[in-house]
Amino acid sequence: PIAVVNYNNGPASTSFINQLVEGRVVSVASLTNQQQALAELQNGDVAVVLVLPPNFGSPGAQVYMYVDSSSPLASAQVLSYISSKVESFGATIVNYKQLSLAPRITTNYAYGASASYKTFLVAGIVIMVAAFGAMWSGGMTLLLDRQLGNLKAFLAAPINKTSIMLSKLLYGLTQSLITGILALAIGILDGATIASGAIGLLGIFFFMLLSGLGFGALTIILAARINKMEVYSLIGMAITLPLWFLSGAFLPTSTLPSYMQPFSVYNPMTYAVDAVRDIMLKGYISMQAFIMDSVIMISFAVVTFVLGVVMFKNKIG
Repeated sequence: PIAVVNYNNGPASTSFINQLVEGRVVSVASLTNQQQALAELQNGDVAVVLVLPPNFGSPGAQVYMYVDSSSPLASAQVLSYISSKVESFGATIVNYKQLSLAPRITTNYAYGASASYKTFLVAGIVIMVAAFGAMWSGGMTLLLDRQLGNLKAFLAAPINKTSIMLSKLLYGLTQSLITGILALAIGILDGATIASGAIGLLGIFFFMLLSGLGFGALTIILAARINKMEVYSLIGMAITLPLWFLSGAFLPTSTLPSYMQPFSVYNPMTYAVDAVRDIMLKGYISMQAFIMDSVIMISFAVVTFVLGVVMFKNKIG
């Protein structure tokens, strides 16, 4: 949802608002008071506040957008949609009124990241540490067992081969959760806050768990295919570091170059970071966002787990 503060109330602004609601991509609440709109933004009732000036429709009119960047994925999608509509509306003005300048957009990221960048950053670091903890424990121990010959003894024992893989995965998951909890504790001691209080720890733990499972299973896939520790480390870093960068852990994904933003949409880490950031910055996560983030992370964990089982049995078992 977005709030539109319309100081123009003329044909131009009416036409533009009608373009915004076409296709029902966003829901629009029309307000006359900018302070009320910003209060709703702070409360999380809307994702963007769009301010149309009195001279909207004139050459060089300045359109202001206030963005809740604590949900970088949602804000990036809304900003992209609004920007395209503003550009389209500017083209309409040029065609029919022979004006040389389309409306200009000024975006103010006054909320979310800039409200508490330390908390904003810690939310991303927690998920990164959980993913890295799984990467450097589960799959790596499997690779070490192969190199030292211990894996042959395990495979010769009268136990289910899948249980060997599960033990490595659970070991990596345990390491992942421990390192993630330590990172969160250090962040809180350094000044980061959890707006939802102690209850929010359950949500953070849940998404750390899903991240550890997904990336832990991914390490099993790598370890099943790779025989050298150096190659494993190189490929592991080549996978996790770009995913972390594109997840919006450092900055909102809406500030990434336009050609990078689609990659963040298909990045599972984005959704874990987004969920933890909502819990820490906003104090809550909407049911719709929780379901979407959970389904994507669970799907990622299930797919990597199934592939890990298949790869382990085929390449090692």
